[in-house]
Amino acid sequence: MNPEASTGLSSAHGDQVMLFRDVSLGPHEAELRFRLIHLWEARNPNTKILIGEEMLLIDEEGTVIQGFVPAGRVGTFDLSAGFVYKLTKFFGSRSKIQYRVADHSATVSFSWNSSLSVLENHPVLFPVDRFRFHSYDEFRANCDSKGGLYDYVGHMKLVNGQTITDHIVLDEADITEKRHLCVHVQSLEPVMKLYLWDQ
Repeated sequence: MNPEASTGLSSAHGDQVMLFRDVSLGPHEAELRFRLIHLWEARNPNTKILIGEEMLLIDEEGTVIQGFVPAGRVGTFDLSAGFVYKLTKFFGSRSKIQYRVADHSATVSFSWNSSLSVLENHPVLFPVDRFRFHSYDEFRANCDSKGGLYDYVGHMKLVNGQTITDHIVLDEADITEKRHLCVHVQSLEPVMKLYLWDQ
């Protein structure tokens, strides 16, 4: 890896690819290649004003990083979960502790001169989106470290007994009464039952 790849301002050109582990704070001209796992709108919880678009990205090494498109640039980029993209010219900003969804300390922020395109026929297979679970020993080792465990491994199989499809219809009355969802997650061989409780 080129040592310049991790400096504040990379002198990279179009043929240099930076991996997420090398993303640091500050402007970068290097190229990032990633699969978009998920994206969602970030709004002020009180005023409901759009802050921007948050994303979860994964690179060819399986490293996950958070992405962000500021409110003024939302709609500029044609983004769809599951697609593999090539991004050049971005800014590495510090991840906010309370809204952090990835372990990396930096967030890939799309700037005014960012260029994004779908990466067609890419030679490297990017990991698909999935949930990753840590063992008890990993949780115990990280206890009281004031850090988060953000990675993921496995696939959702059932939500409240229903298989995951585009047309899943959950019983809202049942969810309101019990105030939780029951999710079955498959991690390699075992299937875990995960309850998600409201509040």
